[in-house]
Amino acid sequence: MENQRILYIHIFIALLTALIQYLCLKPLLNVPDCILVTDAIISGIILSVLLLLLSNTSRCLFSNLSPQQKFINFGALAVLFTVSWIGSEFLVLYILISTDEFVLLSTSIPIRIVIALLSYSLSILISSQMHSPLIEEGIASEIETSNEENDLTEKEETENIEIIERVAVKNGQKIDVVLVTEIIHLQAEGDYVMIHSIKGKFLKEQTMKSFEKSLPQDKFVRVHRSSIINIDFILQIELYDRQNQLLKLKNGSQVKISLSGYKSLKKTLGL
Repeated sequence: MENQRILYIHIFIALLTALIQYLCLKPLLNVPDCILVTDAIISGIILSVLLLLLSNTSRCLFSNLSPQQKFINFGALAVLFTVSWIGSEFLVLYILISTDEFVLLSTSIPIRIVIALLSYSLSILISSQMHSPLIEEGIASEIETSNEENDLTEKEETENIEIIERVAVKNGQKIDVVLVTEIIHLQAEGDYVMIHSIKGKFLKEQTMKSFEKSLPQDKFVRVHRSSIINIDFILQIELYDRQNQLLKLKNGSQVKISLSGYKSLKKTLGL
């Protein structure tokens, strides 16, 4: 439907331009009226084809280019459009009419150049108005599609994460198994994580981020960049300063809470 609309508009511009050319040349040239009509018809046909090509070509000119680059592109295209139109028209006229009539018509080239530039400018103006909403709609559609794909990817990643029930920790020649329900809190120790549990402390070569994703979200909260706590072992929350709170746990440990961590904790606790 949109392509048909563009086609009709360009045909209308071509017919209007051919009529204007006929009306401008009729009082200026001493040639038979049938020659001027033939000239106008040929001009309209060639112009229709060029306007359709111009419509498709101009779409790429409405991309994210600098104003200077757009000006250069439009100028170069205007020259090409004018030369193609007038050159093609006079080539056909040279074949169809006599030499004397052709010479008389050639004196109207300056007027034809002005008409060609006006027709070109009108076509570019209409194309810019019609293509811009389509481009914006296309960009919006791409953004929406990208967001949907990202949401699906995040959802798939979340579904693929396995919630652990126990943590195996190597302790010398032995391997200790700590149940998740026995973990009081986790503390970052460089490239390791110190697991504080009711059985004692265990050092695990793993990241805080991986623990944050794999531990039950309804029980464990990352209250600080370096701390994850089990809400079942919270004893008290005290004001530490304006930006941080101090969390006291049942095993006697004290953990600082950041502002974002405090918001996450309140959400988990339903406060």
